[in-house]
Amino acid sequence: MKRCTSPLSFKLSSKQKCSKLSASSAFNESDDEDSDDNRQCFINALEDTSSVSLRLKNDGSTLAEEGRYWEALSKFQEAIDLNRDLLFKLDRENSSHLYQKTSDKLSVLFELCSQCYSELEEIYPAVEAAEKAIKCNSICPINWQRLSRAQINIGELYLAKINMQRCLHLNPVLSESWEDLEYICGLIEQLKSKNLLPLPIITRPGIICQRK
Repeated sequence: MKRCTSPLSFKLSSKQKCSKLSASSAFNESDDEDSDDNRQCFINALEDTSSVSLRLKNDGSTLAEEGRYWEALSKFQEAIDLNRDLLFKLDRENSSHLYQKTSDKLSVLFELCSQCYSELEEIYPAVEAAEKAIKCNSICPINWQRLSRAQINIGELYLAKINMQRCLHLNPVLSESWEDLEYICGLIEQLKSKNLLPLPIITRPGIICQRK
């Protein structure tokens, strides 16, 4: 019976070390490949979402031009849902540039919704959609213009005046906005002549519009 004369060793031989490192390297390469695959899948999904969203926006705009506002709203809402899902993913991916780009797209869609609601005389949804547009992009003058116009329809003249002024502060060359501001000021003067301007009124739940 042979005895073991050499002590047991848990160290790896040079050959074993090489094979171990090779295995570790193989795993890292596999992880890199998986990461690249995931990144490519995400880019493909992003392109698909962007393409479908643009098609829905264009379809909605065509329907709106034909006066088919409810159908247009349906298309815009589909596009909004797509971009919201993408926005959530981008937020988790911490991609600031794409996040802002998607947010800007949502802003345009909400502004279009506000226009449709105004045409349908759905005055409160029109204001809410315009407010959502501003939340997505607060430096777009068209969004402030849209909110101001929607607020006129529900009697929030003082707020409408402020928001139209914000629009013109962002873009002073919008001639339509100057005309809108003049119109709002004319309505306010009418209220002054009837001594109604100082009265606080509640136009929406939680919104108190003070007239000055």
